[in-house]
Amino acid sequence: MSADGRGFLEDKLDVACVGRESNQYIVSRIPYEQTTTYIKGTADAPRAIVDASSHIELFDETLGVNASQHGILTVEPEITDLDSITSHASQLAERHPDAVLGFLGGEHSVTPAILNGLSPGEVGIVWIDAHADLRRRFHGREDNHACAGLNSLEFGNIVQIGVRSLAQEEVDYLDTTDRVKCFRDWSDQVKEAIRGLPDKIYLTVDMDGFSPMLVRAVGTPEPGGLMWEEVMDILDFVIGEKDLFAFDVVELCPREDDVVSSYTAARLVYKIMAYHTYHKL
Repeated sequence: MSADGRGFLEDKLDVACVGRESNQYIVSRIPYEQTTTYIKGTADAPRAIVDASSHIELFDETLGVNASQHGILTVEPEITDLDSITSHASQLAERHPDAVLGFLGGEHSVTPAILNGLSPGEVGIVWIDAHADLRRRFHGREDNHACAGLNSLEFGNIVQIGVRSLAQEEVDYLDTTDRVKCFRDWSDQVKEAIRGLPDKIYLTVDMDGFSPMLVRAVGTPEPGGLMWEEVMDILDFVIGEKDLFAFDVVELCPREDDVVSSYTAARLVYKIMAYHTYHKL
């Protein structure tokens, strides 16, 4: 349970059938926001996602599973900077070696900090985003959220899906590397790229990877983007073919007049758990 008493799906979990000492899914609230530049508010996203989760049904109507039966524990560490995120991720990986670790951001710069703490060894990264985040520096900072993709390459090769906004320096970089494969749409070509990644997978979902027709409350709502069923197909493929060990959902900027975006983010988090339960448990 988080410090404010709210955990992901906590008010719905049946304590009689969930072993609270042994949880398959650990959810961390990471309200870090230091470098956002357009629409701000990602620090409020973990709270909004947890609040919205109270209205999600535990049974998955398409997969026929109830992921919550395997245990979901929510934690809220004290986050002051990227180093504190790395330290928290390291402690989680040590304490819960068999759990799937989920992180609710926060801006996208949390991703390399999390990976640094998890020390996953050989790993592939599946990156859903409207942006490649491959800048070397942005607004004077190398740890900017616009640099998160480049900073994550230290930990593994990346397959990006949904990217539809690129800076010239990112285009130039993509032309010279085989470590990042960047795609606008979900396709068989993307599937082959994912198959080429190591079996151990980290999934990161920037909510602006979705079409703004579905998710508007993001820092940069780019036209185009992935629809819900496409993202579900991505989850089904990635989790079915690979070994998902951790994930994050980032860059939601919750608004009081847009509960759809917050609810969609919460539903996405639980869908990741549901696909894992369906394929692995």
